[in-house]
Amino acid sequence: MAELDRRDFLKLVSVSAGGAAAAGCSDHVEKLIPYVVQPEEIIPGKAIQYASTCLECPAACGLHVRTREGRPIKLEGNPEHPVNRGALCALGQASIGRTYHPDRYAKPRLRGAGGAYEEIGWDKATALLAEKLGAAGGRVRALTGELGPTLGSLFDRFLAAAGSSGGRLHYEPFGYEALREASRAVFGAGVRPIFDLEGADFVIDFGADSLETWLSPVEHARQIESAREVTSAEGREARLIYVGPRLSMTAGNADEWLPAKPGSEGILALAIARVAFDAVRSAGRPVGGDPGLLEGILAGFDAESVASRSGVPAETILRIGRAIAQAKRPAALPPGVALTSRRATATTAAVLILDAVVGAIGTTVLLPAEAAAAPEPASFREILKLVDAMASGQVAVLMLGGVNPVHSLPPGAGFADALAKVDFVVSFASLPDETSERAHLILPDHTPLESWGDAAPQPGVRSLVQPSVRPLFDTQALGDSLLQVGRAMGDSVAAQLPAGSFRSLVEAAWSGTDFRAALIRGGVFEAAPRGGALPVAASAARIEFKLPQFEEAGPYLVLPVPSPLLHDGRGANLSWLQETPDPVTKVAWQSWAEISHETAKALGVERGDVVAVETGFGRLELPALPRGGIRDEVIAIAIGQGHTVGHYASHDAEGRAGEARGVNVIALLPPLTDESGGRAWLTARAKVTATGAHARIAQLQFTDNQRKRQLAESVSLAALAAGDGAAHGEAHGGEHGSHEIRRPYDPVNDAVPESPYRWGMAIDLDRCTGCSACVVACSIENNVPQVGEEWVLRGRQMPWIRIERYLGDGEADLENGRRRPEDREKLGDVDVRHSPMMCQHCGAAPCEPVCPVLATYHTPEGLNGMIYNRCIGTRYCSNNCPYKVRRFNFFDYQIESWPEPMRLMLNPDVTVRGQGVMEKCTYCVQRIETARQDAKNAGHPIADGAITPACVQTCPTHALQFGNLKDPQSGVNQRIEGNPKRAYHALHVLNTRPGSTYLAKVSRGAEPEEGGHS
Repeated sequence: MAELDRRDFLKLVSVSAGGAAAAGCSDHVEKLIPYVVQPEEIIPGKAIQYASTCLECPAACGLHVRTREGRPIKLEGNPEHPVNRGALCALGQASIGRTYHPDRYAKPRLRGAGGAYEEIGWDKATALLAEKLGAAGGRVRALTGELGPTLGSLFDRFLAAAGSSGGRLHYEPFGYEALREASRAVFGAGVRPIFDLEGADFVIDFGADSLETWLSPVEHARQIESAREVTSAEGREARLIYVGPRLSMTAGNADEWLPAKPGSEGILALAIARVAFDAVRSAGRPVGGDPGLLEGILAGFDAESVASRSGVPAETILRIGRAIAQAKRPAALPPGVALTSRRATATTAAVLILDAVVGAIGTTVLLPAEAAAAPEPASFREILKLVDAMASGQVAVLMLGGVNPVHSLPPGAGFADALAKVDFVVSFASLPDETSERAHLILPDHTPLESWGDAAPQPGVRSLVQPSVRPLFDTQALGDSLLQVGRAMGDSVAAQLPAGSFRSLVEAAWSGTDFRAALIRGGVFEAAPRGGALPVAASAARIEFKLPQFEEAGPYLVLPVPSPLLHDGRGANLSWLQETPDPVTKVAWQSWAEISHETAKALGVERGDVVAVETGFGRLELPALPRGGIRDEVIAIAIGQGHTVGHYASHDAEGRAGEARGVNVIALLPPLTDESGGRAWLTARAKVTATGAHARIAQLQFTDNQRKRQLAESVSLAALAAGDGAAHGEAHGGEHGSHEIRRPYDPVNDAVPESPYRWGMAIDLDRCTGCSACVVACSIENNVPQVGEEWVLRGRQMPWIRIERYLGDGEADLENGRRRPEDREKLGDVDVRHSPMMCQHCGAAPCEPVCPVLATYHTPEGLNGMIYNRCIGTRYCSNNCPYKVRRFNFFDYQIESWPEPMRLMLNPDVTVRGQGVMEKCTYCVQRIETARQDAKNAGHPIADGAITPACVQTCPTHALQFGNLKDPQSGVNQRIEGNPKRAYHALHVLNTRPGSTYLAKVSRGAEPEEGGHS
C-alpha cells in the first residue's frame, strides 16, 4: 500500500467527517413510486418542451415551457415567435411561479354572513352563480383583463345569453388609449400604431420608456439595440435620444438625454417637427401631408419660444430637427404611462405629426387596417361609467377576471365603495388580491400553464396557449366555468353557447389551420400587410396643443413610474421580481421617493430619511433617495407596491399578512382623463415634507464609481474608428495598469490540452440595457433561493448574477449633485454602463487554492467547478474572490422556508444547496452536460450553439454569448475577435485569467451638426 502523507490524510479526514455529519442530519427518507403505466411522451430525466404564450402583459410573447416528469420547471422565449424571437423579460421568466404559488386558491370559496370564507364544491358554486345570474334581471356586468380572442368571444356570448345589459369591459391599467385616439385625429384611422424599429437609424423616445414597459418592451429592446450595433467598419448606425424629466433605464441607454419639463413633450415634438419640416422641404422631399396644412399646425412652435417652455435649449432643438430630417428610417415614440397627462392625446398627436413629417409613417410607424387591429381595452371614461353604474345599484352581478381595480384604480374613482354596493360579486382569480378578497364567490381559474387559450397581439400573429401541467389544485378553466354556469341556467341559455369543453372551442377556433402544427410551433405567424403612408388629415388642425394643467397641492410634480419588474403591480407577489433590484436605483423589496439633490437640500433630508408626500387625494410616507438624474420639480415613485393581501404584503413572524409592502403611488392621483377619455397619470403636484423618521433602504449596489478598476469600460466611437488602443482615456485606467482595452492573455490555455473545449462568455456592454431578465432566469434555472427583505437588508442576497450600474465622469458629476440636469448639454453623451457580473471562471481562480476540502476546483474544460457536498462553509473562497460573486447559505432557505407546492418547480438537474454551503454561477453546467450527452449519442462533438445558459437565452438584446473558446469559428470567438479594440477582462491586472470577456460600451458623442450617422 502506498504511504499516506500528512496532507492527503487531512483531506481524507475532512471529507469523511463532513460526509458522516451530513448523513447524520439528513432529511427523512422519501419513497420513489414508479409509474404503473408510464406516459409515452415522458422519459424520466429528459426534458420536454411545450410551445405556449406568455400572458403577463398584452405583448403576448411566445414561450417554450420546459417540463420534467410532468411539471414545468423553466420558461424560455420561443425562437420562432415574431414578437420576442426567443427572448423573455424578467416578468415573463418569473411568471412560472404563479402555478406553484403557495397563496393559490385551492378550490371555490364562498363568503359567509360574517365575512369569512368557506370552501365549497364546484357543483354548489356553479348552481349558486347560475341562480344569481338568473335573478339579476339582466343587471350583469363583467370586468376582465386580456383574455384572448377565443375566451373573450366566449365571455361576450355568455353575457349576451345571460341577458346582460352592459356586457364586458376589457380593463388594462396601462391601456395607452391616447395612441388610438391620436391616430384617429391625425390620420383618420382609429387604430393603435405599431412601431417597427427594425433597422431604424434615428429614434426619439418622448418618455415612452420603450426598453422597459411600453407596448412590447422585449421586441423594442431587440430592435433598438440591433439598430445601434457597432461595427468596426461603419460605426454605429442608429442614434437613440430620450426626452423626459428622469434618467430612467431607457434614458440611461440612450445616446442623448434631454431632461425636458414634464408635460412639454408635445410642444417639443412640434418644435422639432418644424425644424425638420423646413429641412425636408428644402431638400425637395414630401413632408407627409399637405404642406399648407402642416405649416399652419407647426406655426408658433419655433425653437426659441419652445425652449423657454420645455427647458431644452433652442440650439439642441435645431440640431435634432435637422438630424432627424436627414435620417433614412427615423421614428419618434410618444410618451408612456409616466408622462400621460390630461393633454395626452394632443401630445401623442404631436409626436405622430413629427413621424409624418420625417417620413416614418409606413416604414417604422405602421397603421394597420382597422379590421385587422386587435380589440383595444376600454377607455378610462368607460371604466368610470361602470363604477357609477355599480354605485347606483344598476349592477346586480359583477364578474371579475384577471383584474385588480381596487389596487390599480385611484381611490377617488370610488371602485371599492361601489363594489360593496353590488349584490353579488364573483371573482375568477387564481391568486388572492385586494379585489378578489372582496368578492362573494371565488371560482379559481387555472394559471396560464394549466390552461388552453390563444392571443392575437399584432396583425398576422396568432399565438396558442396550451397546458403543460395538470391542475395542481381543484381549479377550473374560466372558459369551462362559463360553459357550466350557462348550462346550469337552463336550456334557453345553454342553446346559445357552444357544446363541449373550452378546449374543443379553442380547437374549433383554429379549425382553418393545422392545429397540431400550430401547437408545436406556438401559433401561426404570417407577414401582415404593412399599410401605406397615410397623410396628415385636415382634422389634425383642430387639435389644441398646449401645456397640461396639474392639480395643485404643492410645488413637486408626482411622476408615477411603471416598474420594469413589477409592471403595474401584477408582479409584486413573485419573490424573484421583488428581490431583483430596480435597474436604475438598485433598490429591492421596497418603495422609495426619487428626488434631486437640490430638493433634498431644500427639504433637509438625506438618503433613507422618510418624507411625507401629500396631494389633494392622498398622503404617503416613504424613504427619500436623492439622485442627480431627475429634475428639481419632480418626485418619482415607482408603481407596483403597496399591496395588502397575501404574499403581496409584508408578513409578521408567523407568516401572516401584515402592513402593506411599500406604498401605492396611485393613492396620490386623481381619477382624471385626457381629452379623449383615456387615463391620465401625470396629474398632481404634491407637498413634500420631512417626517423626522428614517428607514433603511434595501439597496444592493452602494456605489456607481468603478474606482478606476476596469469593470465597465467605455470607448469613444471616434477613437474606435481611428483604431486607437487607448480609446477609453486615462479616467478609467488609473494606477492599476495599462489604459489599453485588451485581452492580456488567451483563456484557451486554461483548459487541459487534451480537451477540445474551453467554455467562455462574451458580454457586450453596448447591448446590455440592465433589464435584469438574466438575473431572474438564472435564479429559476439554478434553484437560487430568495431570502426576503429582512436578509437583503443584511446583505445576504443570493443571486448568482448581478447587473452593476456604473457611471462615466459626466454622469457621475450629475448623479453626485456636482452638476444638474439642466447642464446635460454640456456633459455630452449619456454614459451609463450596465455590467453583468457572474463567476468569471478564472483560469487562475483565487478561490481554488484556499479551499481546505477542494470543494471548488478547476475542470479540464476551464470551468471553476463546485462540489456542494464537500463544502464545509469556511467562506475562504468568497473572501478571496475579487469579483464577489459567491453566495453563502446562512440557512436552509429552500428546504425549510419554501412553502408547498413551490418545491415542485425546482430544477432536478441542479442540486439544492443547504445551510453552510457556498454557491455560485456554473455557466449552467447542467446544460453543458445535457448537450455533451446528446452529442455523444449522435457521435459528434458538441456543436456551436448547442449550449445556451439561462442568462444568454433570455437576453432580449443578445448582450451575452456563450461557447467554446477553442473553436475559432464559434459565435463567442467571432464576437470577441470581431471587436479587438473593445474586448477586455474585468480586473485583468490581477492575473485571474477570466473566461468571460467584456466588450466596452461605445460612447458615440454628440450628433454632428450635419446629422451624419457614421
